[in-house]
Amino acid sequence: MFKLLIAEDVKIVRETLVRAIHWEALDIKLLGAVENGQEALDWLEREKPDLLLTDVGMPKMNGLELIEIIKSRNPDIRCIILSGLNEFEHARQAIKLQVLDYVLKPIDPDAIEKVLANAVDVLRKEREERLALKMAEKAAKESLPNLTETMLHREWSGNLKKKKLVEQAIQYMKKGYMRKELSLSDVADAVGLSEKYLNLLVKEVTGVTMNHAIIRLRMEEAARLLKDPAIKIYEVCDRIGYTDQDHFRESFKKQYGATPSEYRNKFL
Repeated sequence: MFKLLIAEDVKIVRETLVRAIHWEALDIKLLGAVENGQEALDWLEREKPDLLLTDVGMPKMNGLELIEIIKSRNPDIRCIILSGLNEFEHARQAIKLQVLDYVLKPIDPDAIEKVLANAVDVLRKEREERLALKMAEKAAKESLPNLTETMLHREWSGNLKKKKLVEQAIQYMKKGYMRKELSLSDVADAVGLSEKYLNLLVKEVTGVTMNHAIIRLRMEEAARLLKDPAIKIYEVCDRIGYTDQDHFRESFKKQYGATPSEYRNKFL
């Protein structure tokens, strides 16, 4: 269920909201109903709601001031304004504060329930997207442990679809980076995008281009192989898809600050 807190200074309105709304049917747990903004802030010190239903005109702190403070502390909380002041300035401020909805008094329980039902739908979709993203990141960490540590810990930008496409591209690169003939077009074909667009997505999400991602994968595998003295350096070069040992040496030194030989000597 989604948790909701009410802030309303008029007692009869506050009590009507508590009694007249079918909270459980809306999949909402009513945390409480306070009479001013300061009490609402005090409540947030104890428990964080998913939704705030607040009046605009309240003593000590008006609803818009309350929302501004709450958003600065807990940006994920969704807010709905309840007010008898049908003024453009309040609506404009509400838009700036990214208020989810704006309901005018006198209160109509049916109208408020419709607004709350819509709010729950928004929260449910956001929760599902966060869960899907968390699972995608977990899958990426399990299949790409090294790359994940260096690349996927960055704050991903863009929507979930972009992130999933980039994850698919990275997984494909992880499986095929040792192939000498691996090309960017191969990766793009695997996820059904143009080479140019996929490269832009990878850069946007991870901060590096596909070429750099492939190189990093190869260097990480080279570093792992170099710790085994039984594997010759030229064999390492071949296993990670390099045909030119000088090129391999330059790429490895750029990433690790040491040549393959120098890096290996640290583990002997």
